[in-house]
Amino acid sequence: MYLSKKKRIRRALLVHAALFILTFIILLPVLWMILTSLKPTAETLKFPSTILPDNPTIQNYLAAWKNMRLGTYFVNSLYVSLMTTFVAIVLGCMGGYALARFRMKGEKAYVMFILVTRMFPAVVFLIPFFIMMRNLQLTDSFAGLIISYTVFSLPFSIWLLRGFFRNIPSELEEAARIDGCTRLKAFTRIILPLSAPGIAATAVFCFILAWNEFMFANTLIMSDSKRMLTVALVASISDFLVKWNELMAGGMITTIPVIIFYLFMQKYITGGLTEGSVKG
Repeated sequence: MYLSKKKRIRRALLVHAALFILTFIILLPVLWMILTSLKPTAETLKFPSTILPDNPTIQNYLAAWKNMRLGTYFVNSLYVSLMTTFVAIVLGCMGGYALARFRMKGEKAYVMFILVTRMFPAVVFLIPFFIMMRNLQLTDSFAGLIISYTVFSLPFSIWLLRGFFRNIPSELEEAARIDGCTRLKAFTRIILPLSAPGIAATAVFCFILAWNEFMFANTLIMSDSKRMLTVALVASISDFLVKWNELMAGGMITTIPVIIFYLFMQKYITGGLTEGSVKG
């Protein structure tokens, strides 16, 4: 028994050591970005480069916000990401609920088809989307970008929320309908509140996908005033000089909203992913 306990402790230590090393490797680029964002320009151009800044400063953040006009692009990205999340959640809730509660022919094939749409890389759809949005006169508009992002967010939203809705006993709705509730009222007053963890997990996924997207934002938006934050960061790179400290500061500014959004929804995410994604 003593040897068995010793083996378990040794195995646990090895697992935790491996996880620590893996986490460090994953976070190393983020740590490098933070340290570079605190260096003056002279230190970023010094060779050999130093890891820690000799004279740390936060002026890079102020310079990046002002020189790159991140305030305007920040608002643009926030608006498009929140609208994409809202539309994908509303449509995903309706689609997921319908697939969870109503029996139809070919349901499994349809659910599989929804997942298959996520298998194709987004670049495959770039030219067709551009032609379609041009014909609809939605290029260089937030609406066209929101529609494009929603198309890619919706399949996963429907699939995840369907699994979560199926975990909620249908007897709760039946009891509400006996008390006089319509199906819509039972859905909005009972199912949706009980589905908060699943909806939160799905919302985080949709928001991050829209916030970090670059390719469609760079293709469909032409006006400088309507640029997304990710496109603005790339546009700040000139042919002759790259201000790495300001660029890294801009990258940190871009990352902060995602971190805040994730931390705010964190208590819902674990339950939503584990309960909503395990049942087909």
